[in-house]
Amino acid sequence: MRDPRPGLIWSIGRLRRRAAYCDYMSSPQWFALRERWAKDWTTRHCIEPCCLICGVPWLLERGDLHHCSYSRLGHEGSRDLIPLCRICHMALHRVLESDRSWRRLDRAQATDLIVKALRRKALATGEYCARPSTVTNEGCR
Repeated sequence: MRDPRPGLIWSIGRLRRRAAYCDYMSSPQWFALRERWAKDWTTRHCIEPCCLICGVPWLLERGDLHHCSYSRLGHEGSRDLIPLCRICHMALHRVLESDRSWRRLDRAQATDLIVKALRRKALATGEYCARPSTVTNEGCR
């Protein structure tokens, strides 16, 4: 669990929610959901998942799933999660946490906008890993 930003004090409720989130993310339930999510993605898109920002192949063993919403935490649907590589997931969170204006938006909307901006940057700098049938960002809906 990450620490609060310097000078920010988290409430007891926030600390409890963060602890519950961390427990869930290391649970067998989460790992089983990741496996189901990967199979569902492949079935829906007829292609293995890839990072929606840089395009590298997403692997169950080391790929991250970003929560577009926490409203169904523990009961996520396929569209509540998007595949990202670890580096792009960290970049998305750096942007998301860098400015309060991102946090004022609905999390799904902020995620969509940040993913699109980071993908444009990856394409412009040549950091995008092109795949034959790259899936476009279906977004967080």
